[in-house]
Amino acid sequence: MAAQDPLGRLTTAAGALVGGVGFIYVVGALSLSLRYEGYGLPGQHAAALSPREVLLSAGLRTLVVWVAIGSVIAWVLTWRRRRAARWIKRRLRTKTGIALAVLLGAALLGLRVAWPFVAYLGILATAYANATWWSTSSVKRLLVTALAIGATTVAYEADRISYIIERTCLNLKDPAPRTCGLLVGQQDRGFYIGVRDAVGVRLVFVPAERVKSASTQKKHLRVRAGYRRETVVLRLPDIRIR
Repeated sequence: MAAQDPLGRLTTAAGALVGGVGFIYVVGALSLSLRYEGYGLPGQHAAALSPREVLLSAGLRTLVVWVAIGSVIAWVLTWRRRRAARWIKRRLRTKTGIALAVLLGAALLGLRVAWPFVAYLGILATAYANATWWSTSSVKRLLVTALAIGATTVAYEADRISYIIERTCLNLKDPAPRTCGLLVGQQDRGFYIGVRDAVGVRLVFVPAERVKSASTQKKHLRVRAGYRRETVVLRLPDIRIR
């Protein structure tokens, strides 16, 4: 049988590994993009300049807590022959259940943070996947669960107003003043840093040949609440696909 073929199992495992790394990479890029935007930088552009290992590290740090929480929720939904998952699916097939689900979702939309609403949708989707595809497709169940965890993680990062950042100061060889700012990326060619001035925050590239020395320290950054503390309903017109 194909399921017992060693080559087939190896291919499946390799595909899962590549997919997992790609998932971590994407979550890391999105979380750093949101962090840079909170600082005032063009988020997507700054994240694109971040080294791959930085993106992977950010993805792992961001996901670890939510993967643990998501795993516990998935276990509860599948405990005792998927009793909770099947109960949720049955309720969503009734008018009363649909009405209650919509009312709860509407209440969550009124919050000033978006992640509880996204987590709520993720739980419903995970319950449906486990109740529907338990005996037919483990890939679909795992994919839905992973997407639910990833979406909740990114939504939580979009709501955060405080971060730990790396502030870097560069001592230059020429008479230019000492340059300090948020470290975005460090490569063989030089440094990408976000520098704040009277106008705003600029993304600056400093060639390696100009740098005499560099020092970096971790710093707690609190961004303006502003958009990140508007209700979800008010944010919807401004949401863009990244």
